[in-house]
Formats: sequence, C-alpha cells, structure tokens
Amino acid sequence: MRFARGATTALLGLAATVAGLGCGGSEEPEAASIGGDYGAFFGIAPSETPNDADFARMTAGGIGSYHVLLSWQTVEVVKGTYDWSAYDTEFRQLATYGIEPVPYVIGTPPGYAPVSTDPPTASGEAFDAWADFLKEAAARYGPDGEFWQDLAESDPDIVAQPIRVWEIWNEPNSSVFWTPQPDPDAYAELLKRSSRVLKGVDPAAEVMTAGMFLTPQSDGAIKSIDFLRDVYDHRGVAEAVDIVGVHPYGSNLGDVLDQVERTEAAIEDVGDDASLWVTEIGWGSDPSSGNDLAKTPDQQADLLSASYEALLERQEALDLRGVIWYTWHDAELVGECAWCPSAGLVDSDRDSKPAWLAFTELTGGTP
Repeated sequence: MRFARGATTALLGLAATVAGLGCGGSEEPEAASIGGDYGAFFGIAPSETPNDADFARMTAGGIGSYHVLLSWQTVEVVKGTYDWSAYDTEFRQLATYGIEPVPYVIGTPPGYAPVSTDPPTASGEAFDAWADFLKEAAARYGPDGEFWQDLAESDPDIVAQPIRVWEIWNEPNSSVFWTPQPDPDAYAELLKRSSRVLKGVDPAAEVMTAGMFLTPQSDGAIKSIDFLRDVYDHRGVAEAVDIVGVHPYGSNLGDVLDQVERTEAAIEDVGDDASLWVTEIGWGSDPSSGNDLAKTPDQQADLLSASYEALLERQEALDLRGVIWYTWHDAELVGECAWCPSAGLVDSDRDSKPAWLAFTELTGGTP
C-alpha cells in the first residue's frame, strides 16, 4: 500500500547496494540470537537499503526480521541470466547482524512483460521463467543454499540466516501492483505453482500470501477479504499456503484490529489453519501531509505502542507470526504516498523519534 499511485517503478527498482563486512576467524559460529526474547516477531520494512550503523542499531533495538524486496526484474535484467550480486551483499549483511530475512518476491522482467507489474501468469513463457527464478533463489538462499555454503567457507563466524518464509507478490488486490487489474484466479495459480517449486527445493519452506490492504484505492481494486476468499475457492490453495499476509493500515487502532481479525475470520471460514503475519503497518509523523495516516510524532508513537500491544495480546489467538513496521528512517517523497516520507522510526539524520523509543520499550532493546 505504501508505494501506491505511481511509485511502482521506485518499488521494483530498489536493489541492495551496501558493502559487505568481512569477519575473519576460524572458530565455529555460535547461533545468532534473533530479536531477543521475541525472535522474528518485531520486523522492519526499509524503503532504502540500510547502512552498517543502521543494521547494528536495528539489532540492538530488538528488530528480528527484515522485509526484503526480492525483485525478479533486478536479478534477471538480461533475459536468461541471473545476477545475484546485490542480494548476496544484502543477505550477507543480514546474517552479519543476525536478522531474519522475510522476502516478498515480485516484479516481472522486461524480457517477459511490458511492465513489471504484469503478473508472470500472463504467458506460459513468463510463468515458466518465474518458476525457474524461484527455484534458483531457493537453491541459493534457502537452508544449505549455495550462497550460505560459500559464506561458511569465506566467513565461518557469520551465522547463516536462510530464507524460510516466502511471500509471493505484493498487494495483488490492487491494480497498482497487479496490472491491468486484480485477478484472484490468476493469483491462485501463482500461489500454487510457487509453493510447489519452493517446497520442491526446501520441503520445510513456508509460503505466504502477499500482504494486502483492505480497501486499496485503484481502478478495479478488490477488497482484501473478498479477494482472499476468491483465491481460497481454488482447489489446492489451502494446501499451498502456510501463512496469510496482511497490511492493516488504518487511521486508528480500531481500524487496524478490524482488518487483522476479519482476515483471520476469513481464513477460519474456508477451513484453513494458516498463520497470520502483518508484513506492513505504520503511520507518518508529519500531519501537514493531510493524509489520515499522517499523525504527529507523539501520535505515531502512541499508535505504534497501542497496535503492537493489542496484537501481542492476541498473538496466540490469531496465530500471529510477526509485525513488520514501515519504515526505518524518514526520507524524501516516496512516489505519491503523502505520509510515507515521515513513517520512519528514526528521522533522516537517524535521530530517535518517539516511535523508536516506543518500539524499543516494547522489544526491551536499546534505542
């Protein structure tokens, strides 16, 4: 939802550019302590690739998971050729700081579609190429993947953080991310084939539906609950899906909880036992933008505290795996999203905002 209305290119053009860190030594690596007492529950969805100081501060603050934009079009710029270098750097960095990657895979390369938001299901060639890409990504970054094997030889004291959960696409109920318009039938096929491919490489892999906002404002958009029910109408979807993603953006706590609980109820209604994961949530801290998700800095912090506390209280009942905040630091305008530039936990100079202090109070981390 955060990149809606004209920002698709910016979303899919992001690539990891940070430099990797060298960690010498010959001792066996110790198991990383992910996210303190909460594991991967508290996550972050950065709008820009963090630097070393950012990653270190995230770890100290109790952030245990990181929403990785795994862009197919970034890796396969040249049709039939994969360039993993940007992601090698990013996954190495996450492992260095003991943060679990939670990728969402999206973006059809120009060799297979006119625009990146055209789904790979639109043609047989593209759909086969999508399956090949997923297979290679899982073989590289999944448990015991090629990347982690190489890293174990070059930097044995970095503990691998392989991909264990794969989120397929982003907000397919919106025509911003699924063009020309949302199609639950096509998305169901994407989910089922993706699940078969990923679990063929790693039988323990978990597949998550794309997180969705309840009422996206775009041509042909479908309410997330209705879209999800239509997807589940397809035979085999319940077996393919382990987790359902949700983006419960709302102007107040009641709106947030309503979306999460309605999503959980929809899962129960179709007889599935999938877990939930809030893969995006947030508010801005600049009310001058005029958006209902733009609050004052103190209101942003209060909404963060209230939503996380309420979700933690309901964690077991909802089978909620985690909550990922958008975003790490304030930045320039993000597409046409009015509230996004001020959505950070810290400001553009990395000074703590009330939201970061509230976040670390919840995690027990250090600001």
